[in-house]
Amino acid sequence: MSDQPKKASPQILVVDDEPAVRHFLKVILQRMGYEVETASGGGEALERAKERSFDVVLTDLIMPRMDGLQVIREVKQLSPDTEVVVITGYPSSESIVAATRAGAVDYLPKSPDPEHLEVLIEKALGIRDLRRKARERDFYLRMAQMDGLTELFNHRTFYGFLEKELSRAKRKNQPTSLLFADIDGFKGFNDRHGHLYGDRVLRQVADVLRESCRTYDVIARYGGDEFAVMAPETDKEGGVVLGQRINDAMAGTNEMGPKGELALSIGIATFPEDAVQADELIGTADKALYAAKREGVRIVSA
Repeated sequence: MSDQPKKASPQILVVDDEPAVRHFLKVILQRMGYEVETASGGGEALERAKERSFDVVLTDLIMPRMDGLQVIREVKQLSPDTEVVVITGYPSSESIVAATRAGAVDYLPKSPDPEHLEVLIEKALGIRDLRRKARERDFYLRMAQMDGLTELFNHRTFYGFLEKELSRAKRKNQPTSLLFADIDGFKGFNDRHGHLYGDRVLRQVADVLRESCRTYDVIARYGGDEFAVMAPETDKEGGVVLGQRINDAMAGTNEMGPKGELALSIGIATFPEDAVQADELIGTADKALYAAKREGVRIVSA
């Protein structure tokens, strides 16, 4: 006897204001092995959808008080994974286009042939599975690119973005600035206050960087307590302005340790003025960063 748990049957909700249609579809779908609930209108359907998640919703288009288009939109908002098939006695190109735009995957007549119904349900379930797999693939790809603690890009991904941007900047003859930022005294801070508080500080720095940078700047946790920002179409002066904005924002936080115990040092290098290759630009920005730490100033530009 197998110890494998029994696979749950797909959950289907049938929404129609005609009792005969609801009963017919429920009986046919149950014979196919699906778990089926019914609703006599849009309001009841949404209450059911709030209580549990359905794999597929079959909904009439023309119903009193709440039509099928609104049901589609509301159901998809509650559960994007739910696929919707429209039931209509009078299909027209306009109504089908409207239902598709609202989020439906297909339609069927009021009294469908059971084989046609089975094919449509299998199609809807297949689409749902493909969406889930695509989202999982995107999730794992994103996780491979991100630093788990700060949710910034990691070192490897950042380097790839930098190489691509420098290639673009060469073609467009535009500058690109690279900022390296390091939390001063972070190791000692961790030793005194513990790693949990240290992690909190790292997340706070990441938040400050996100708030201070433009949407198309690329931000990474480069390693340990070091962060990197790539600022496209930004010359050296613009890089310094960005560094000052980051430090001003950092000074306004209340998570950077007791009595302002922590601060950022920032080193800046600019393409093509300081370097033309990614490795050279990184090395130059890194030297500027350590010059800032050595000299006890907040920002040093190469």
